[in-house]
Amino acid sequence: MNAQHTTDEHAPATRYDLIIHLPESPDMARLQQQASTQLQLGPEKATRLMQHLEQRGATRIKAGIAQDEAERTAQSFRDAGFQVEMRPTLALLDKQASVADSECPGCQRMMRPTPQRQCPYCQIYLDKIDPEKLRLKQIRDEELRKLNARLQREGELGSRQSQEDSERQLRNRIRAELEKELGLHQPWLAFFRGSRGVLRAGAIVLLLGGAFFGGYRLASPSGQPLAPGQQAALAQGVLNRIMGGGLSTQPADLAAFAQSPDGAVLAPGSSDSLLAGKGDADASGEWQGVAASLQKVAAQHGAALGEKQHLALALVVALAESGQAQRANELLARLQATPGYQADSARSAELLASAWVLTQRPGGISTQALDELVTQASQLKPQDAAVFYARVASMLAASPQLSASVWQAWLDKARAQLSQLSGAVMRDYTTSQLLRWQAQAQFNALQANAAKGRWTEVKTLLGQLQASQAATPGPALTLLLSQGELAAGHAPAAAQQLEQAYALAAQAAAKGDPGLVLPALADHQGVLAMAPLLAKLDDVVAAQQANLHAPLYGAMATIAAASGMEEASALYQQRVAAALTGSEGRDEQILALSVSCSTKLAQYYLRTRQPALAERQLRKSAAVVVPLLPEAPASS
Repeated sequence: MNAQHTTDEHAPATRYDLIIHLPESPDMARLQQQASTQLQLGPEKATRLMQHLEQRGATRIKAGIAQDEAERTAQSFRDAGFQVEMRPTLALLDKQASVADSECPGCQRMMRPTPQRQCPYCQIYLDKIDPEKLRLKQIRDEELRKLNARLQREGELGSRQSQEDSERQLRNRIRAELEKELGLHQPWLAFFRGSRGVLRAGAIVLLLGGAFFGGYRLASPSGQPLAPGQQAALAQGVLNRIMGGGLSTQPADLAAFAQSPDGAVLAPGSSDSLLAGKGDADASGEWQGVAASLQKVAAQHGAALGEKQHLALALVVALAESGQAQRANELLARLQATPGYQADSARSAELLASAWVLTQRPGGISTQALDELVTQASQLKPQDAAVFYARVASMLAASPQLSASVWQAWLDKARAQLSQLSGAVMRDYTTSQLLRWQAQAQFNALQANAAKGRWTEVKTLLGQLQASQAATPGPALTLLLSQGELAAGHAPAAAQQLEQAYALAAQAAAKGDPGLVLPALADHQGVLAMAPLLAKLDDVVAAQQANLHAPLYGAMATIAAASGMEEASALYQQRVAAALTGSEGRDEQILALSVSCSTKLAQYYLRTRQPALAERQLRKSAAVVVPLLPEAPASS
C-alpha cells in the first residue's frame, strides 16, 4: 500500500494543450464576430486570431492547463463555431516516482518503464508511440520470424538431402565392391539398371530413330516440293532479300524501299517494282481462267479506263494498307499518267490510300495531316465521304496514343453526311456501310486499350459494341462483337457470338444476300475461324438458284482468302467463273475477284509473318492489273 501511495503521489496530473482549427467551409466574418462577442476577445484579438487561423489553419490558444479548465474552454470555442482539439501535454515523472510493471505495446514483454517513460527492451518511448509505425514494426518482426523459420526448415532439408546422397554413394560403392568379389560386375548392365537406366535407354532409342529418319530424308529425291510450313520457314531466312522485291538475284535497296514520309517512288528498274507485271507461273485452273480473261480485257481498246481503273485503285489501296507506300505510289503515278484517267471517280480511293500511308508513319499521324484529309474529303460525294470518314475513324481508333475524341469526331463527320443524301436506297446502303465501320472503330479502340491494360475503357467500349450489334444484328457486327468479347477475356460469350454470326450469315445466303452483307465479312473477320462458316455456306449456296451462285461464291472466295485458305479461295473462284459463263462483264468480274482474293491472301500472309507467300500474291495481283494499263506517254 505504501508503494502504491508513493506512486500516485509523485505521478503528475494530466494537463492539456488546446488547439483550434477552422471548420470546413468557414464563414470568416461570422466566426470573427463570435470570437469578439461570445468569447469576449474584443475586436483586435478576434482579428489577430482569424488572421493567424487563415494563414496556418490551426493555432494553440492554451498550453498545459488542467483537464476541467481545458474542457470548459474547449466547449466555449466549439459553441462559437470553431473545431477544438485537446492534446495531452508530455510530462516527465518525478525522479522518485516508480511505475508498476506493465506490458510494452512495442515488444509485448512485461517491463517497468524508466523515469523517461521508455521501454528498457525495445527502447521506445511509451508517450510517443505512433500506431502506424507500431503496426509496421509488429508486421516486420512477424515476417522476420517466418523467414528465420523457413531458413531453418530449408537448412534441415538440405542437410537431410546431403546425408541421403552420401548414403547412396556409399551403398553404390559397397555394392560395386561386393559384385567384384562375387564375380557379378557387369558395367554395361548397370548403365541400364533402375529408373535412370530406363530414361537412358529411351533417349538412345530416340536418337537412333532421329538419325535414321534424317538419313532417309537426306537420301530422298531433291525435286519434291516443300510443305507450306517449310516454305514459310525458309522464307524467314531471306526476309532481307525480298521486302516486297521477290527472290531475284539483285539485292533489294532497303533504304529506298523503306516507308518514306514523303511517299517517294521506287527507283527506275528496281527489283522491288511491280510494274513489270510478271507473276509466278501458276498452272491451277483458277489462274488459267484469270489469264484467259486478262487476254480478252487487255485486248479491248478505248480512251476510258473504266473497270481497269477500279482494279488498279483496289491494288493501290491494298498496298498502302499493307504498309508498302512506295509500291502504292508508283502504281498510282502510273495510273494517273495513263490517258483517260478519271480523277473525280478515283479521288475516294486515292484519299483512302493516303490515309493508310499517313496512319502508319513512325510516331503516328499529325494534326496537320488530319486537317488536310478533311479538306480533301470535303470534295467527295456525300455517300463516299461518309464511308471515308468512318474508315479513317477505324484507322485512328487502332492507335492507343490518340484519345477517343479524335476518332469519335471522324464518326460524327461521317454521320453528318447522311442528311445530305437524297434517295432512300442510297441512304440505307450508306448507313449500313457506316455502321459496320463504326463498329470496327469501336473494336479497334477496345483492342488497343486491352493491350495497354486499360480495362475501364475496355468495358465502356465493349458496351458500345454490344449496343451497335443489338441495333443492327448482322453477321459483320456480330463477328466484331465476338472478337471484342474475346479481347475482353470473355471466351464463352465470344464463342456464342461466333456461332450466332455463322447462323446469320447462313440466313443471309439462304435469302440470296440482298443486303450484300457476305462480301463485307472479309473486312471484319479478323483472325476468327471461317472454315465452319464456309462449310455451312457450301450446302446453302448449292441449293440456291444458278443466277445467285456467282455473287455468293465470290463472297466465299474473299472470306477464304482473308483467312489464309488459299486452296479454298481458288476453288470458289473457279465456281464463280463457271457460274458467269455467257454473262455480261464476265471477264471484268473474274479479274476483280482475283485481285481482291490475292490482296486478301497477301495481307493474311503479312500478318502471319510469311513474307515470301505474301510477295507471290502481290505479284499475282500486279500480273492482272499492270497489263490492263495502257502505256503512259514518254513525257510522263
